[in-house]
Amino acid sequence: MHLIRSPTLTFALIFTIFSTVLMIATLTVIIHEHSKNYLQLLVVCPPLNCVFLFLFSVTWIERRFRLSYIPFLCLLILTISCLTLTIISSLFFSLSIILYLNFIYYCLLTILFLSIIITTIVVYSYGSLFIHRYRNMMTLEQQNSEISKDVEHLSIDKLLLKSTNNNDLILYMSKLPGRRIRHDIRNIEDDLNQIQVHTIITLNESKELSFMNMTHKNIYNMDIYSMHIKRANIQHIIYPIRDRFIPKSISDYIQFIYSIIINANRFNHNHILVHCMGGMGRTGMTVVCLELVHEYIMKTTDEQEEKETLIERFCHYPFLLENYCRVCQAILNVRKARRGTIHNPLQIMFVHEFYARLTSSTYMRQIKKNFELHERLLANDHHELH
Repeated sequence: MHLIRSPTLTFALIFTIFSTVLMIATLTVIIHEHSKNYLQLLVVCPPLNCVFLFLFSVTWIERRFRLSYIPFLCLLILTISCLTLTIISSLFFSLSIILYLNFIYYCLLTILFLSIIITTIVVYSYGSLFIHRYRNMMTLEQQNSEISKDVEHLSIDKLLLKSTNNNDLILYMSKLPGRRIRHDIRNIEDDLNQIQVHTIITLNESKELSFMNMTHKNIYNMDIYSMHIKRANIQHIIYPIRDRFIPKSISDYIQFIYSIIINANRFNHNHILVHCMGGMGRTGMTVVCLELVHEYIMKTTDEQEEKETLIERFCHYPFLLENYCRVCQAILNVRKARRGTIHNPLQIMFVHEFYARLTSSTYMRQIKKNFELHERLLANDHHELH
């Protein structure tokens, strides 16, 4: 039942209802007019479109294994199909006003699906282009000379999350500590001494750190970066997400966020730094989700059973309805704490899908069960080692 809460699946359901009604109305026109065969595509294609849209709705946030390209293929098929139906309906305006409705409906859908495809391509590609653009081509001596100059303190913003047990959680946001890209050569030790947190969550992929090396020598990678953090007696957690994109699996991501909050409360590690390369997109998305899960865990069992509002079940991007949508409120909270965070439409939609599952008691029971099972396995392994 949790899927019914999903904004994407809610849209797919509405799409199915409208397409079915329009298909039935078009069928009566075709039967009455004895029209040509290719006009029958207005009856044949809509059910297939519904199938592909539901498939897209389920897989765009679960792209593990061989599912990576299925959402994009579904979008491509939907765009081509809607464009074809737009052209066909435009050729038969004289038959009935129903054909006008078909034209308007499929024209709008073509624009919508094409916009999603373009946004996805731009966002997915720009991450790689950004890494190459800022690749560090300086020698080690040149980097060290840059470090010796006056370097500004690492810009760190914080978001305070109140707790019922007076053990408030403080989330810090920053760019990559010790970042070494053009015109921004930092010292990792100085940045870590400034941070003073219990846990650092790194959202970078390993290749992002490798691009900060010089031309030939591989002196900077995730292992070395993690070693510096552990030397500073800071817990280091790595959850790689592609730059300017979203996690591959929403179920894994919810499990990850849930475990962070539980362990922060359990071990009193309530100062957490979240960062990616620039500390904006992936960082903002993760901090929004941490705020939502923290609020969920602080609630009583009865409060956790509260349902989404009607507005929260529908896609209302690009509008942020702070007074009607808890997710929009969390996004604005993070933006107030750190300007410029989470403006990527894919990341904003992902957070809404995240919240849809968070408010599902069935879904969260499974998340809790998986977490407890993982804890028991770790305890058994620890017992066997000793």
